[in-house]
Amino acid sequence: MTSQQEIQDREATAMAAEAAAAFLSSQEITTTNCRRCGTQIDGINGRYACSACEWVSDWAEGHTALPTAADDHAA
Repeated sequence: MTSQQEIQDREATAMAAEAAAAFLSSQEITTTNCRRCGTQIDGINGRYACSACEWVSDWAEGHTALPTAADDHAA
């Protein structure tokens, strides 16, 4: 027999998995050359960080808007 708590836990897990899948489907792996050292680097939605020289692209340079603080609190 399954308890009410177990059912609620399963539903919560399913909802979290659905939200994660929706988030991941909106992500795109992108590739460019590092502006500082020229190493080929991969990023997410046009945001990059180079592990060879520690260069990081500005957050505003991405292909999509970042979530706002209100979006973060709504989740």
